Amino acid sequence: MTTHIPAIAQALAASVRMIRTLHLEFLETNPEHAELRLPDQPEFHNHIGGPHAGAKFTLAEAASGAS
Repeated sequence: MTTHIPAIAQALAASVRMIRTLHLEFLETNPEHAELRLPDQPEFHNHIGGPHAGAKFTLAEAASGAS
């Protein structure tokens, strides 16, 4: 069963500026699981055209903080 707790996403987005800066999307959040999405944004690409490591790290850090 998929449960989404919007309050978790809202609290993190309000307190962690990088979540807003990278426009991370919370797809699913519950006490045991968090699924987020990093939209493809050219301004956050690295020198070879993929997502920058810092953006990917922020995605993982936000997901770990949400669950």
